Amino acid sequence: MISMKRILTLAIAGLLTACTSQISINDVLPQQELDRTIYLRGDFTLWDAEPQYQFAPVGPSLYQAQVKFSTPGKVYEFKIADADFSEGYNCGYSDAQPAGQSLTLGQPAIADCNTIYNYFSFTPAIKGTYIVSIDYSDYDKPQVTITKK
Repeated sequence: MISMKRILTLAIAGLLTACTSQISINDVLPQQELDRTIYLRGDFTLWDAEPQYQFAPVGPSLYQAQVKFSTPGKVYEFKIADADFSEGYNCGYSDAQPAGQSLTLGQPAIADCNTIYNYFSFTPAIKGTYIVSIDYSDYDKPQVTITKK
């Protein structure tokens, strides 16, 4: 004869198994993996796609590239794009962004990845290495952030 404790333990185990088999990590943390390499491209690279400015994945849907800005007060212009500035991978500021093209340190800005002419700008207060991040958690409204390393 099976004890009531054993029946309850089996029932709870069955419920837990049923619940966990229906939930995937993507339901909790959606991820957007890119199907190509993207680069930080700007006036400091003559708008070329250079290997040292390639974005690397650092988390779910999050990519980063580093850049040295050596002239405080200079306005640097850039985009995030693949090697061919392809549609869907040619990211600049969104016209819907109230602040326009200028990025503020640590403040995310919505990107438009189908833009031809819109580029971001950033004016560093001090020289140094900066990290440019693009977050594709919402693929239709990726967010770009610049931080000081």
